[in-house]
Amino acid sequence: MNYEDLYTALGEKEKKLKDAVNAVSRLQKLIVRDTESGNLTELNRNLALLSAAAAAMRAAAEEMQTAVEAFDTAEYFASGDFARQLLEICADRSIDVKGERGVYEMFPYKVRILGDSEHAAEVYIDRKKIASFRPKAVADAVKQGQDKLNRAPFNDRAFLTELADAYETLCLKNKLRVGATVMLTKLYKIMTPMARARKEYDMQAFAFDLARLYEKGPDSWVDKNGRVYTFGTSRDGKNGIRVLSSTGVESYITTVRQLQTGE
Repeated sequence: MNYEDLYTALGEKEKKLKDAVNAVSRLQKLIVRDTESGNLTELNRNLALLSAAAAAMRAAAEEMQTAVEAFDTAEYFASGDFARQLLEICADRSIDVKGERGVYEMFPYKVRILGDSEHAAEVYIDRKKIASFRPKAVADAVKQGQDKLNRAPFNDRAFLTELADAYETLCLKNKLRVGATVMLTKLYKIMTPMARARKEYDMQAFAFDLARLYEKGPDSWVDKNGRVYTFGTSRDGKNGIRVLSSTGVESYITTVRQLQTGE
């Protein structure tokens, strides 16, 4: 199955519907004119034409409804056709995809595709349900969101300062010396202590900010108080936060530590 086949078929039927709707609108205006002028001959003729146009409009709508009802969305999702076509479109649009079996990371978004014996056919981008069964529309939504995020201004110094404050809080809480290496995932939990905060600023958003800071390089890893930081990475991605650069280079950032004088 392919939504684009339905899209093409509906497009042909939509033209019939549009022509019928335009005819009804035009005839309605003529009927008003005939009524005002008292031209009963033309009024009678236009009323007959209106009935025919209304019947054509109803027939076109019924044809569209029949086509939509014949498209089995449950099978479309359960068969994997929807997911396969979405991934093909993402590849065409150079959207990086990581994952499988209906759960995909399209940095910094997480896309979930539901549709089996236990779940209705649904698509989510992060926590937002997307009201679309068209793979192209879902890919477009991801791409537009990525472009919007990349255009947004980013205050790297402010973000690093928040990260630095969380780092020192973690060191103090766990009786670690300043300069110790700590996991970034632990800092995220300190930066978002409540469930509400994690909902408003989820791990994907944190990873996106981290990616922009990391891409700026060591010269930008100095907070407003002059504290200098360095990041540790992992090749296998274990316990790391996956980030992508603006050019699509993948990294897994695992740790951060504050450099001491002389390092």
